[in-house]
Amino acid sequence: MFRPVFQRGFHATSRKLDLSKMTIVGRIGSELTEYTSQNNNRYLKYSVASQPRREGQTNWFNLTVFNDAQINFLTQYVRKGALVYVEADASNYTFEREDGSRGTILNLVQRDFNLLKNGRAEVTEESQ
Repeated sequence: MFRPVFQRGFHATSRKLDLSKMTIVGRIGSELTEYTSQNNNRYLKYSVASQPRREGQTNWFNLTVFNDAQINFLTQYVRKGALVYVEADASNYTFEREDGSRGTILNLVQRDFNLLKNGRAEVTEESQ
């Protein structure tokens, strides 16, 4: 019986295939804030809170959205407190503080989004 032998090769051109992704299931914990860049491009920022274990610590993640269709959906239909599934490209940026110490920021750019359960509608005097 013929069994092919597969060898995995690593070389300098493999960087094109490198990627860092993060999947988060959690609740939207901030207002959705829309901005316009200097190049007149729309983008949206919001945070998601995730608690992997019932008694564990809550983790907060800040996300940025550049996709117009996703921005439109989020701003029209999704409310704070919504349970969401988010896939994002992840990257770290290192910076230097005024005191000379270094810090790191996790940058998450949303690629895929699913609304699992929407948050509660705001109660206003008119709706009562």
